[in-house]
Amino acid sequence: MLSSFCAHKYYLSVTEVVYNQEAEAIQIISRIFYDDLEAVLQERYDERLLVDAAADQEVLDNYISKYLTKKLKISVDGEPQELNYIGKEYDDDYVVCYVEVPNIDDVEVFEIENTLLMDLYVEQKNMVHTEILGKKKSLLLRDGNTKAVLNFSE
Repeated sequence: MLSSFCAHKYYLSVTEVVYNQEAEAIQIISRIFYDDLEAVLQERYDERLLVDAAADQEVLDNYISKYLTKKLKISVDGEPQELNYIGKEYDDDYVVCYVEVPNIDDVEVFEIENTLLMDLYVEQKNMVHTEILGKKKSLLLRDGNTKAVLNFSE
């Protein structure tokens, strides 16, 4: 009877996007399961790589930055933006990654493409929560629906 109940593996990342008017920056926080991040970095870059506090953090940060900037695409008012990787923290089962898009003085149309881990897991889902100009919106991106365009000019 117990054999019919097996652990189900969820493939989910959560990304928070906040437009900080004072700092004139879009601040992004992505939470990714340790084991999923490690698996994708090993597959893409170095099979010996470990995602943990004992690893060479400079090497790890370089790989995480490279991966995030390929898999997170941001446009503001139709203009593609460059992401600046700030760093990461370890939190329970997640690696919390910090990214920023500086020099944003206004946001009317915000576009995000989030394909984190989708190259490794077809069932991957990426939850995105935004708070831009006092308006909160959430969306779920998955294979076949990896982009969203949000209008904040209204």
